[in-house]
Amino acid sequence: MQILLRTAVVGALAAGCALADITFDQTVKFTGGSMVEMMRRMANNPLLGRKGGALGAAFQDQNYTVYIKGSKMARIGPVMSSVIDLNAGTITTINNQRRTYATQTFDEMRARMQEAQQRMNHGQAVSDLQFDVKVDKTGQTRAIDGKDATETVLTLTAKSAGANGQMVVKVDSWLVAPDAAMQEAGDFYKKLSQQFSYAFAGAPGLGAAGSGIAAGYREMMKLDGYPLLSDISISGVTTPMGPMGGGDPNAPMLITETQASHFVTGPIDDSKFAIPAGYTEEQGRPGPRPQ
Repeated sequence: MQILLRTAVVGALAAGCALADITFDQTVKFTGGSMVEMMRRMANNPLLGRKGGALGAAFQDQNYTVYIKGSKMARIGPVMSSVIDLNAGTITTINNQRRTYATQTFDEMRARMQEAQQRMNHGQAVSDLQFDVKVDKTGQTRAIDGKDATETVLTLTAKSAGANGQMVVKVDSWLVAPDAAMQEAGDFYKKLSQQFSYAFAGAPGLGAAGSGIAAGYREMMKLDGYPLLSDISISGVTTPMGPMGGGDPNAPMLITETQASHFVTGPIDDSKFAIPAGYTEEQGRPGPRPQ
């Protein structure tokens, strides 16, 4: 009888500690900065044709449904999707327009992004940038998705100047006390940050700014609360394409807004993490898109 009781208690505790499946919505907006303005001008240039349209589309608002189940996360969007597997150490990028996919290991992706960032930053390594971090709890509050959120502003200042100046990353986050679903999502992002911080860096074409984005997200993971809404502004670098985006490196190069909402728990079918039927593997080394 005691053995049966002990078994039942252990089973109940294990069930209570089991990871829940999480689903939520995520919206990413490119709200300003010299790079975004440059790309949008190029998109309106009739001489660039379809190429210009593709550049403009890359910086349109992006809406995703995010699924987290155990060691896997899928971000499903109408144009681009991705699947991250922490146990396997892989990230799969899915192009829903071309109906193709490409899978790379974290090490392969890290090496490729470092190479691209160095090319865009005139040969200077940017992956090991160190930042001084300032945290400002402003005391401001607002309602987001029906929850009371408080504002915390992170300011990351590069300890050394790069080819284009001294990078400053400002992260304005609105935090809420996490419920169980947000806690699970936050734990996944912390594990991802530890294994592969470059997952937050966006496209290789962002140059040194990619390291700034990654550093900003790493610091966000340390905050007390879940960031339902975050604005990231990066200055102190010029656009990877040089003076076309404007000559003032102290002006913001990139400003993004990310909002998460509608967190729910409930079983998620494994098909959400699979390659869609009929998709073919891309040849070569396709890169990730801005996120």
